[in-house]
Amino acid sequence: MIQNGYKLLLAAFLAGFTFSTTQAQITFTKGYLVNEKGDTLRGEVKMNPKKEQDYYARVTFKDASGTQKNYKPAKVKAYGFDNEHFVSITKNDEALFYKRLTKGSILLYKGAFEVVVMNKASFEFEYFLFREGDKKLTDVKEGKFKKQLQEWMKDGQEYAEAYNDSDKKLNVESAIEVINKYNDWKKNN
Repeated sequence: MIQNGYKLLLAAFLAGFTFSTTQAQITFTKGYLVNEKGDTLRGEVKMNPKKEQDYYARVTFKDASGTQKNYKPAKVKAYGFDNEHFVSITKNDEALFYKRLTKGSILLYKGAFEVVVMNKASFEFEYFLFREGDKKLTDVKEGKFKKQLQEWMKDGQEYAEAYNDSDKKLNVESAIEVINKYNDWKKNN
């Protein structure tokens, strides 16, 4: 009888611990939101590192007065927190948030898309290029990304050549580094 009491107490403790650690994952951090009018609002953005895909579908924003609202990409131009920046872009008649990975004349974006296989939903990430004046995002061709960079960086081929694609998959870190170096060079010339 006493042993069952201990088991019950242990189960209650573990359930409470699991709930508290799950809740601890979700926090608010200082950030900004650009509304439909183009006004930048300062406040806090709700983040949950365990569900990265949520950053691409919606944002929960708490303004300076403490009012908390959920926003879909169609109702917001952009938002960000820490060094993360998300932009609302409509692709195939659907507005989603895309994570901006670079800044400057060539932009690299990351998008999250739900995939359903045998009734089980999961998320996959895709990458896109964009430059000022473009009407739409350009899909990154993972196996041919170096060639894509060479076309996009015709005036700075040495930057495209510095991209490391040893395994023919997209090397995101190298892509960000190369594009940012090119963008800095472009800005100063």
